[in-house]
Amino acid sequence: MNKIMMGILTMIILSTPIAFADLERNEKIEFAGTLEETLGHFWALEMNLDERNAELAIVHATHPISELYGTMSGYLESNPDFDQKLQNTLLELKDKASTDVNREQAQLVIDDAKKIIQEAREIVVGYELSNESEFKMQLINQLLETSKVEYKEAIVNGIIEEIAEFQDGSAFIWQSQQIFGTIDGIDPVDSKRINEYYEQVWSNFDIRADPTDVADSIDAVIYEFEELSGIQSVTSEHEEVYLASLPPLKQIKEGVEPNDVQCKSSMELVFKSSGNPACVKSTSVQKLMSYGWTQ
Repeated sequence: MNKIMMGILTMIILSTPIAFADLERNEKIEFAGTLEETLGHFWALEMNLDERNAELAIVHATHPISELYGTMSGYLESNPDFDQKLQNTLLELKDKASTDVNREQAQLVIDDAKKIIQEAREIVVGYELSNESEFKMQLINQLLETSKVEYKEAIVNGIIEEIAEFQDGSAFIWQSQQIFGTIDGIDPVDSKRINEYYEQVWSNFDIRADPTDVADSIDAVIYEFEELSGIQSVTSEHEEVYLASLPPLKQIKEGVEPNDVQCKSSMELVFKSSGNPACVKSTSVQKLMSYGWTQ
């Protein structure tokens, strides 16, 4: 028995550094992912400034501070001065990179913000990991996974219902291609095939294809990078938010198993007497059970 216990302890001790290393890498992937999404928003901001679309320019100028900064800040606790610098930079985009100033001035502000994003990358992720091919491929797939969700939220029956989300999806596809262009050593045959898959993605965006078709074309790109990197793609957290906003039966139509149906934070998953899932207020579960409404 003692030998068995010693063996188990040895395995735990030997595996712990690897586990910590994986955790650290995943955390850096998450942080770097917010940076890449921010750069995607900058691209969309530039596009809308060129088109003098003030409303959408503001959307993409404010998304980094409203949706992404919270995650960034959590990794910058040991560097409060830079954290404040990053926060101020993102906050100022709304006023300093808008249609209210001339285009050249706005671009100078955006370019300065891009430099701050690069500085954040160097501080948290570091030069070596940032330039690792597998790390870049993980970032690409993270952007692609998120773009699928943004597109799904934007398109209804071939019509753009949510233009900001449509542009988000486009921006993340575009940013993933920018990263792809920096990866060295990919076989020309593989590179050509990946670019062809990207062309199909853009073609689907152009014709406002069904979200399922778009997801399939994006998955073709994702699978290529999974094979090259040997690292499986992870479903975007945005997908979880999207699903939680859908009624349970619609989630099931999306392919979710009944037991995996997601509810908003204030709701709880229950099963009605008919066997169908439902999301109800947590405070109502016991009362509904007493009524025989739930199983």
